[in-house]
Amino acid sequence: MTRSVLGGLMLLAMLVCGGASAQSFETQPYEMVRTLQELQGQVAEGNSQAVAAQRVLLLDMDARFTRLPAEAWQDPRNARAAIIHVLSGGHPAVLRRLTSLSPAPAVEPALLQAALAYVEGRESDVVVALEGVDIAALPPALGGHVALIKAAAILREDPQAALEALTLARLLMPGSLVEEAALRREIFVSGKVGDIERFQSLAIRYLRRYRDSIYAGDFRRRFALSLDALGFGRNAEKFALIEGLLMEFDADTRRELYLRLARTGLLNGERLVVDKASAEGLKLAIDGSHEEMLFKLYRAGSLLEIENIKVTRDMLWSIDKDLLTAEERELMRAIFAVVNSVRHFPTPPGHVIGEMDVYETLLAPKSADWVRPGMTEVEDLIEKTNAQIQKVGG
Repeated sequence: MTRSVLGGLMLLAMLVCGGASAQSFETQPYEMVRTLQELQGQVAEGNSQAVAAQRVLLLDMDARFTRLPAEAWQDPRNARAAIIHVLSGGHPAVLRRLTSLSPAPAVEPALLQAALAYVEGRESDVVVALEGVDIAALPPALGGHVALIKAAAILREDPQAALEALTLARLLMPGSLVEEAALRREIFVSGKVGDIERFQSLAIRYLRRYRDSIYAGDFRRRFALSLDALGFGRNAEKFALIEGLLMEFDADTRRELYLRLARTGLLNGERLVVDKASAEGLKLAIDGSHEEMLFKLYRAGSLLEIENIKVTRDMLWSIDKDLLTAEERELMRAIFAVVNSVRHFPTPPGHVIGEMDVYETLLAPKSADWVRPGMTEVEDLIEKTNAQIQKVGG
């Protein structure tokens, strides 16, 4: 942690403990904002203590900024700091007061209006206020925040322009919480417009730079939703594109994503997706866990050809149905019904067709613990190898 951040935390500790009053420090608004931004940089790196410190600092800034005289805001650095403060989570009352001061603060009125409109939820007013503003020409610390709110305001109407604004935001403030937020949002806007290449490259960048961010959980949640929206589980060719990116995630997240992709693939009849996702997921699943049972179930559902029927049977036998939900058991019944039909093909007994309870009466091995998904495949390979050896020897 940098010296200035430590200094900021010490100041906050003194304020919280009552060791000094805010008025006893001649700290300028722009200096407090610098400390705030350094704390936010720590938040982007995953420092939970910085989150608490940031909250305390914002409250102190709210109190101080609403008491400062109009003259204090004649310094452009302070006026810009007030906007950054509110766009970083400060109270809108700060900007409401500044818009009523005489003389007016030394900052472009449009920026005050846009920031206030944004925190009050008036997105259309944000767009109007920023029409003539060259964000790239603003000081980076302010421009990054303004680019972020512009992107949010125009996203629904013009996602491509929102992407440009988000790119500008992260370029203006590299290594900051603004860059983290802009990058996170740009990833999902890329997914929304179907730009898979951009989606992939930005996701990798986020994972390599901000995987420990306090907001990384939100990233993972929305990433999973984007996999569905972009159809990675419904198309084998698209799934192949995402395999490298999935390796950037930690093992727990990869397991969850593979499970989601395997289920989507099964429901959409994409056997190759199910086969690959379940095979990778089984490597990560804990033995005897609910997730392992689901991977086996989905994999069994994708291996219903006559040549794979022994593999499917052994895999189904190895599933502990007591770990499945009622809905998952129904899926298992459906797969067993298909297996029974294939086993008795082409003339299955009359009592099998349409009888879902056949699954309940199938005889399982005395002990299913020994059954593993790859065992039958290995047996088949051994048989084929022996056949080849005998053919050559003969």
